[in-house]
Amino acid sequence: MVNTSSYIKRIAHITIGVSDLTKSVSFFQSILGLRKMGEWPTYAIFDIVGVSFGLEPKSKTEICLLVDDVDKAYQNLRDKGVKFVTEPKDQPWGVRDAKLIDPDGNTFVIESLKCNVCGKTCQSYPELLEEHLRKHK
Repeated sequence: MVNTSSYIKRIAHITIGVSDLTKSVSFFQSILGLRKMGEWPTYAIFDIVGVSFGLEPKSKTEICLLVDDVDKAYQNLRDKGVKFVTEPKDQPWGVRDAKLIDPDGNTFVIESLKCNVCGKTCQSYPELLEEHLRKHK
């Protein structure tokens, strides 16, 4: 099947809800062998062959779709009748995003990844976290 969207490039990130972050981090890191990119008191992020996988206590599943320009994608999708929960906004970790709901109530996020320090647009969370944010500390 051909990708008919000129905006959505790929799945960049998936977040799932967990009941116990410490137990879940141990499972995904020690048992499944995923590479952990970072962990904070309420979030952990792993890399699965270029797709970031996040764990967040009591969160609903979110699938994040990478786009070059969130504002253009937002407008294009809104014009097509897509229901958005949030308008495009900048996040402190270098993401500009907007949340949308599909016809079945599933949450998706369109996002672009941009280093807040040097301004480079990144193509993955590993690139943003490892090559930019940590490098600029």
